[in-house]
Amino acid sequence: MDLNNLRPETKNCQSLAAAWPVWRGEKLMPRRSDMRLEDIAGILPWITLVDVFSETEISFRLAGTMIREIMGVELTGRNLLDLTEPENRAPRGARTVRTAKQPCGAIWIWRVAFAGQSSRPVEILSLPLRPNREGRPPQMLNVFGMFDSDNPPPAADQFQQLAAAEQHNFIDIGAGVPH
Repeated sequence: MDLNNLRPETKNCQSLAAAWPVWRGEKLMPRRSDMRLEDIAGILPWITLVDVFSETEISFRLAGTMIREIMGVELTGRNLLDLTEPENRAPRGARTVRTAKQPCGAIWIWRVAFAGQSSRPVEILSLPLRPNREGRPPQMLNVFGMFDSDNPPPAADQFQQLAAAEQHNFIDIGAGVPH
């Protein structure tokens, strides 16, 4: 999928998809300092920022308040893969590293179980950022989008591990996509 053809279905993902190309201008991707938080103020509670160190270490630098409530734990400082079902850790680590190093974006659908409800599909959009300082690991900015945004979910009543995505597509930002 090409960035120009990206058509997220959820309001949160649409907001990030509109802001990110403005931040990057003529560059392949924006620096983190190019972000204008006022452009995404309405979705900040739904944002995560991860540092991609390796296929076994993908650390949450920041996780918005709604993400903490949905997951039932504070994510900042934690390794994404520790929150992933064991059988999905290696593929998720490899795919995240390929996305960050290409660089490219990704969009996928997950099913999340909310308190007192059966699982609901959610849309995740992930786009790369260049770290502010050279020598730092690649970063991915992610937003969690609810298909039924007029009916926000209740907070999780217990921690849940992240299952495999139901569908996943890489997004070509100008540097191609992984095989």
